[in-house]
Amino acid sequence: MFYQDYKIGQVFDKEIEDVVLSEEEIIANARVFDPRPIHIDRKAAKNSRFGSIISSGLYSAMAFWGSWVRTGIDMDGIIAGVEVKSCKWLSPVLPDVSYKISVEIVDKKLRSSGKDGIVTFNMKAKDKEGNLVLDFIVDGLVAKS
Repeated sequence: MFYQDYKIGQVFDKEIEDVVLSEEEIIANARVFDPRPIHIDRKAAKNSRFGSIISSGLYSAMAFWGSWVRTGIDMDGIIAGVEVKSCKWLSPVLPDVSYKISVEIVDKKLRSSGKDGIVTFNMKAKDKEGNLVLDFIVDGLVAKS
């Protein structure tokens, strides 16, 4: 999609595959990027307020975002990410749980050159009960066709 194809209020959800993170995947990522006991140590995590290993917040955000990117919907027009406006972790992301991902277009502004614009994407991840676990708002630089 190109800049002019996005409509404010447009929601993509059926196109995006659910995300399930395995405990092994969570631990492997956290060993490298966020080696806190709640992410890598089963015993420490079990004794924590969460009761089990949980995914690092930034890893969760990127894993969920990757599900959107794999749709290819924005592939033709996206130039680059510009800004993470907000990232809220509302509940822990647990292993072996299926998370439903949606992306809503919440704003767009044509840049002065007229060749491209900023599109604001609001990605949300919900657990199987429909509880919001992640609310992620980002701006992307998107070309006009």
